[in-house]
Amino acid sequence: MYISMTGFSRSQIQTKWGTVVIELSSVNHRYQEISVRLPREFASWEPWFHQNLRKTFRRGKVQLRMEVLWAQDFKTGRVNRDVLAAYCGEMSAARRALGFVPDVDVERVALFPGVLDMPKFEDEDDSQAVEEAFKTLLEEAAASWNKMRALEGSHLREEVLRHLAELERLAAEIEAKWLPARDAAFEAMKARVTEALEKIGEKLEEQRYMQEIVLLTDKWDVAEELARLKSHIAKFRAAGDSDESAGRKLDFIVQEMNREVNTLDSKVADAEIRWLAVEAKAALERIREQIQNLE
Repeated sequence: MYISMTGFSRSQIQTKWGTVVIELSSVNHRYQEISVRLPREFASWEPWFHQNLRKTFRRGKVQLRMEVLWAQDFKTGRVNRDVLAAYCGEMSAARRALGFVPDVDVERVALFPGVLDMPKFEDEDDSQAVEEAFKTLLEEAAASWNKMRALEGSHLREEVLRHLAELERLAAEIEAKWLPARDAAFEAMKARVTEALEKIGEKLEEQRYMQEIVLLTDKWDVAEELARLKSHIAKFRAAGDSDESAGRKLDFIVQEMNREVNTLDSKVADAEIRWLAVEAKAALERIREQIQNLE
């Protein structure tokens, strides 16, 4: 299955404490990496998001961002009058002790720690409601995100298969040209050796010539490389059509195909076939560039 590592989604939900918005974005990465940015009121939920996000993808760099448009009841902090009164009493007593007028600026004291009670979700009922809202929100965002990644993956699949078909064509052309090129090379070698021996008054021994032919045939034979290349192409197609994301597996298969083409190129001396091998390498490089974007 072709699934891109690049995607984006945005989802929101209305709750009693306000409107909660989640954005999911992802880019290419060799491994699985997650970054979560939450409002400070929900900072304790970061491990929960990490745990649930890990189940939705295999590799890539994913960032989750949350924004909250607080409802009026939650946006405004509540003054803890007991704490405020205690602060004011202590400040007045300190000013008297120092000989100052016991006049306290209540607005400034309100900024002291503990005076303003900001929204908290520490009760069990609140935590359960928050988890249900986050679960619904994350499921919607992940579904939209995965849909976008699958759509991008289908476009990558078209590109990859187009280059793979070009590689198959080149492999078939190399296979068709290899045997005639090999036989022509042997005949040319025999003619050059015969001509050289005749100049010094010697004759070419047929038995010796056949021994050299056997050695050169083993050295120049690319039948195994072509057979393995065709096998790798078939495995590449099968891996891409499987039900799971196969980006890493496809990358390994491309490496194997590239190794076979390099070996073939080093064995063959025919200029036309070597140029076909260069084109095959270029096709493989284009395939590799595309599958680097796959999960």
